[in-house]
Amino acid sequence: MATIGGLSRSFWKMAGAGNDFLVFAGPATVGGREAETIRRLCRRGTGVGADGVLFVSEKETPTGARPEVRVEYFNADGGPARFCANGTRCAARFAVLTGLAEQELVAHTGWGAIGATVRPDGNVTLRLPEPIALGASVPTFDPGGREVEPRAARLAVGVPHLVVFCAGGVEVETLDVATLGPPLRRHPDLPEGANVNFVSVRGGSRLSVRSYERGVEAETLSCGSGVVASAVVAGAERGQLPPVSVATRSGSALVVGFRLEGSLAHDVTLTGDARVVFEGLLKEEAL
Repeated sequence: MATIGGLSRSFWKMAGAGNDFLVFAGPATVGGREAETIRRLCRRGTGVGADGVLFVSEKETPTGARPEVRVEYFNADGGPARFCANGTRCAARFAVLTGLAEQELVAHTGWGAIGATVRPDGNVTLRLPEPIALGASVPTFDPGGREVEPRAARLAVGVPHLVVFCAGGVEVETLDVATLGPPLRRHPDLPEGANVNFVSVRGGSRLSVRSYERGVEAETLSCGSGVVASAVVAGAERGQLPPVSVATRSGSALVVGFRLEGSLAHDVTLTGDARVVFEGLLKEEAL
């Protein structure tokens, strides 16, 4: 197979709720050279442009068992991440379209095994590992609550998240996420850092969310695991009943299902689109 910078020349560009990805068939063999290739390819303007890179490969299963796939994800900075919800939806649809799996499949991620249902209309439902537990809150560096509430909820949805509710009278659309996001993303109480999700509660089980993502180090049009985190916290702390519909900056809505028992969320699902944008062939000049 022809390669460039250690990666296959052949790839798909896919998008899930505004998060965009380069998708490669086969397992990841990413060292220093490949990580630099990922960084260059993900740069907008000079590369292909993407929030991250997915590697999708067939996983060995017992004879007669339903096919399963392995999904490996790398952020735009070239670093690996245990899980990307929007990316996993895209990987599941890629696996179905390329014949690696059937419409009901299991995707093995760094977080664990995730059930997926790929629908003919391109929407995908993920069934996430459980339980998802709410942790202790942390300060938001806005003690006066001028823009956001003084404390943020902490939880992991495969990767660490902070859920930050807007202060009363403040709409998430007006927040300066580029300024508010970085100090929270590197919160001193979170050694790994975190994705930061800013939330307005609309009522009627509806939220609006904007996300600042680690590894991208910028606001993205959507963060699927952040949407899950936001919906679970809104259910636990704001009484929003599932299913919760979440509007993202891309304009796409994601739907989160869950069942709360105290501070634990069970039966967590995420449903949203997984679109094929194009199939491509990398040239040397891409690097």
